[in-house]
Amino acid sequence: MLLGAAASFTATTLVERSKWRRQYSTRWDDKRLSAYAEYATALKSCAQLSYRIAATRGYPAGALPVDLEEGLTALADAENERTIKWETVLLLGSPAAVDAGRRWHETVWKLSWVARGKAMSHDDFIGLYQVIGAKRDEFYVSARADLDVRSGRLPQPDRDWLPPADRDLRG
Repeated sequence: MLLGAAASFTATTLVERSKWRRQYSTRWDDKRLSAYAEYATALKSCAQLSYRIAATRGYPAGALPVDLEEGLTALADAENERTIKWETVLLLGSPAAVDAGRRWHETVWKLSWVARGKAMSHDDFIGLYQVIGAKRDEFYVSARADLDVRSGRLPQPDRDWLPPADRDLRG
């Protein structure tokens, strides 16, 4: 009887411990998912505002121009929000996702220089856009790996991002 009680206690303890570990892991996965998604949204907002301001400055951004003063104010607010969201990624993110997030941010930061008036050739601007897309993809690959998303690699776009009128400005 004593042996049966000990076996029952041990089995129950192991089951409960395993259940607790799964719940603990799921809780942190949920928080990491939120951190990654909120950071990506905040950084994408910075990029979109920078593209709109660049369009105002005559760059082939494939975005609607925005009033310069309003756009720069909105960009400053978006960058502040991105900085706040970044802290959670630093706290909870995997080293690979943090590294990829930094590289993505650095390229968007270069785009914000154009929004603030730093001159860049249209070809360099288009190249920067392409690098930003690649760095964004690297961030998502790292975040998905950290979250154990196993649905495969994301498909690459099969179209030119520039509208025909802006494509003609490349030369």
